[in-house]
Amino acid sequence: MPEKFPFVGRGNQRKVVVFSKEFNIDNGAGTTDDDVLCNLPFECQVTDIRAIYTVGTDSSGSASANFSVGVAAGGATIAAATALEVSQSVGDTTPATIVSSVLPANTTLFVRHTGVATTEAGNYRVQITLLPKP
Repeated sequence: MPEKFPFVGRGNQRKVVVFSKEFNIDNGAGTTDDDVLCNLPFECQVTDIRAIYTVGTDSSGSASANFSVGVAAGGATIAAATALEVSQSVGDTTPATIVSSVLPANTTLFVRHTGVATTEAGNYRVQITLLPKP
């Protein structure tokens, strides 16, 4: 996604990267786990959302788990539910599709993980890159 602000970022205008807590893929079928990512006093453009694996996944099952990002707990207003991937190594990523790239000022950003019940290896964190509006 192209950056829409025609300026050279300085100080508070540089990109901000936020990370979620670490999620365990096999926390239970349909069991959700929410995390608050940030609440910034200025409007931002969401430029990138991805899962980064901190423990590799095995060859089946983990694709039934997913994550979404929104402005309410359990919401998917910023990124729709994104399925995790099988056979991922530590450091591999799964990008999310951004539904709305605007994060209004003073709005809390949440991520929701929905797990699987079977014993599946794998942990991950969600990384979001934000571009503050000048």
